[in-house]
Amino acid sequence: MELKRILANDTKSATERAMALYGRNVLVISNHTVGGQTELVVALDIDEQTLDSTVSPAHQGAPVIAPAAATVAFAQHLAQAQTPGKELQTTRKEPALAKVDDERDYLRSREIMDLIRDELASLRRELSLSQKTTGWQASLNLSAEVEDLMTSFTQAGMPTGLRTLLLDTVKDMRSEHEALSAVRNQLEDIARRPSVAMPQTGVHLIAGPSGSGKTMMVMRLATQAAAQLGADKVAIVSYQDDRTGAWAHTQTLAAQSGVECFRADTPAALVAVLNRLSARGLVLIDSSGSQMAERITEVQTACPACETHAVVSADASSATLRRVLRNSGIRWNSLMVSKLDESVQPWPLVEFLCDNFLSLSAASDGAHVNALKRDLSTSALVEMAVAQLSRAPESIAPIQVAKPMPIKLQPPTPRLSAPASPRGLRGPFN
Repeated sequence: MELKRILANDTKSATERAMALYGRNVLVISNHTVGGQTELVVALDIDEQTLDSTVSPAHQGAPVIAPAAATVAFAQHLAQAQTPGKELQTTRKEPALAKVDDERDYLRSREIMDLIRDELASLRRELSLSQKTTGWQASLNLSAEVEDLMTSFTQAGMPTGLRTLLLDTVKDMRSEHEALSAVRNQLEDIARRPSVAMPQTGVHLIAGPSGSGKTMMVMRLATQAAAQLGADKVAIVSYQDDRTGAWAHTQTLAAQSGVECFRADTPAALVAVLNRLSARGLVLIDSSGSQMAERITEVQTACPACETHAVVSADASSATLRRVLRNSGIRWNSLMVSKLDESVQPWPLVEFLCDNFLSLSAASDGAHVNALKRDLSTSALVEMAVAQLSRAPESIAPIQVAKPMPIKLQPPTPRLSAPASPRGLRGPFN
């Protein structure tokens, strides 16, 4: 299977182009907005032999154009739009540079496919473990309230392993309040760890999976440090982030924070930039989520004193946390949590903190640059997860509607029962 990237002005145009190129049954993997354009990633079934080649046989005679060369930077668009009579121009890269870009796209596609395989493998493990524990849970003879509590854990997406551990704790309890209190205390005791300070001085690398909010976390840390040290003492470095529009986005956010930003596309350029910024009090390095382990190794080689911090979203899956924080082989100095406001049930993250000793340093709970939390603790994270349980509504007693009281009519007057009188006469007619 091979992944292809398609850029268009909107989703409809990108979808029509994908169907025109690869058929109406093309499989769309992701849909993102990049640099003001819509990026579709589609999956194609190809032979294994074609994976090793970067150019298809039908196009070997044609020059290879890098995907990044197919679009023009936002600044160039703006400058040409403001100049009347000047047509929009695109540039072609040299074949060697185009081949490098094709290799990067291929590696990025492989990483996406590996992530999909990890997610599927994690789902299979969850399903297998859930099937094995269902019979055991049914034989425990839980009380009705505890049974409802365990059902709410399942509906909240709590991993099966953590749910089984908590079930062993509350299986003999009769009250829901007692069981929920025991769950909260147990999770806080297991996940408790000392917090570490946010980056304040030195060189720090912020890394993590794609879409976890690394760039916004860098901007929040830079804004916080600029308020304490001064904007002239803080710098931001974007390292090998070749996504379309990423550098323009970084420049815009840095301008809002009042902090200078620099760009390095090679390890040698990174060394030169860090030497230039040696007098700064705090240097924050932002890297892309593609080839994360390779980028971190290059940064640590260029600057051995650099500290590395991981950024994950609060609603990250167990497969993502395992892949980034445990199986990557990277020694992290701290963990930063983003998108706390968007997370409904951060149970996979709570389970990871119960199994791994990695200190928390910062968190963000909003979309604004100033939305930075410095006091996030494991107890607060557990409390948020427990408080946001999607519980079933309590049974509501039926409303008793009172029966209407019968209306007692006044007895008829004697005049109504008297015989009618001819017109003009008074009294009863005899």
